[in-house]
Amino acid sequence: MAHKLFSLVLMLVLALPVVIFAFAGDESKAPAPSEIMQKQIADAVKVYAEKKEVYRKDVLDLFERKEKFARDKGDLKMISLIKKEKDAFFENDKDPTLFFVTDQKRFLELAKLDLIKAYEKTIKDCLKMKLDVEAEGFSKELEKIRAGKIKDEEKKAKRIFLEAPFSAEEAKTTQKELAKSLGKLMDAKIDLGRGVKLEMVLIPAGKFMMGSPGAEVSRRENETQHEVTLTKPIYMGKYEVTQEQWQAVMGNNPSSVKVARLPVNNVSWNDCQDFIGKLNAYTNGGYRLPTEAEWEYACRAGTTTVYSFGDNITPKDANFLDSKLGAPVVVGRYKPNAFGFFDMHGNVLEWCEDWDANYPAEPRTDPKGAGTGKGRMLRGGSFLDNASFTRSSNRIGNSPNERNHAQFGFRLVRIN
Repeated sequence: MAHKLFSLVLMLVLALPVVIFAFAGDESKAPAPSEIMQKQIADAVKVYAEKKEVYRKDVLDLFERKEKFARDKGDLKMISLIKKEKDAFFENDKDPTLFFVTDQKRFLELAKLDLIKAYEKTIKDCLKMKLDVEAEGFSKELEKIRAGKIKDEEKKAKRIFLEAPFSAEEAKTTQKELAKSLGKLMDAKIDLGRGVKLEMVLIPAGKFMMGSPGAEVSRRENETQHEVTLTKPIYMGKYEVTQEQWQAVMGNNPSSVKVARLPVNNVSWNDCQDFIGKLNAYTNGGYRLPTEAEWEYACRAGTTTVYSFGDNITPKDANFLDSKLGAPVVVGRYKPNAFGFFDMHGNVLEWCEDWDANYPAEPRTDPKGAGTGKGRMLRGGSFLDNASFTRSSNRIGNSPNERNHAQFGFRLVRIN
């Protein structure tokens, strides 16, 4: 009999996403998940009220099933709790509908905050009580909800798009609009433990001219200018990865001069992959190096000039050869660009995901570079490089195993 109780609950709860998705085309008409669930609970109460004695037996069967599971497991504490709950229910001659409503109110409170977490908890509870069929049903529906959420986010994000050139004000306004539409933070902080935070900035999809025009002073042959469209928003590191962040994830510090807020250096492309692998295992994942296209789009931040702040660079703008500092400086010392990224020019070179290869001349969408090559790309220039190496379009390749350079660092991208 207990399966009947859960069958009804399952049908009611599984109807929720269907109703929500039916309104996906018109968000103004979409009722909140909590409102839908509240109505379903009210409807269920009516159904239960008509056959109280039948469902009273269902509840009793359910308690017996819980007790058997606890006995098989040898969990005396669980047996005691179930017995108290059972005695309280039957001694007070409760209406079986109250049992259902109390259980569903727990789901409802969770659903108000996070529908996915509500389903995850329900699946966990079903598995705990050996309700495998019910758990499988909830799991399938959770997959649909997650897929629908991703599609919904992508649909919303596609409507928010920047095409260069655009102003700093347009950049900031669009970033805020994107964050609001996705229900995410524009400036996210990820806790790496021991007070160490990883700060990421959300940027929208967009279109820009990648590479340099033929007349740009000091341009190189591998900077063929071409149109690039990035179709998805991403989070990118507000700063270069610091030594304290590397230490928090890896448990060591390879840098030549050790200061917590200096960018980590002396790291190869392969070292970066090791760091990312551990970071993804520690967190919810989604981290990687930026592609060159993502890096340059973030660096330019809507500009078409040589640098993100104009056609000239001075020691007040960035840490490069003319600054005569001879070493990296703590991240965030110079002004950020229009997107809010620091040190995109100078300080340390930043590894990107791409292999070293020439650009195509044709327009590209979400380019990932060549499929193979001898080296991986570095962008942004460093404290030892002259002005031309710190241009937005400048790119150099190096062996992915090469690490013995105080100039080599990186920043991260997150795609979820």
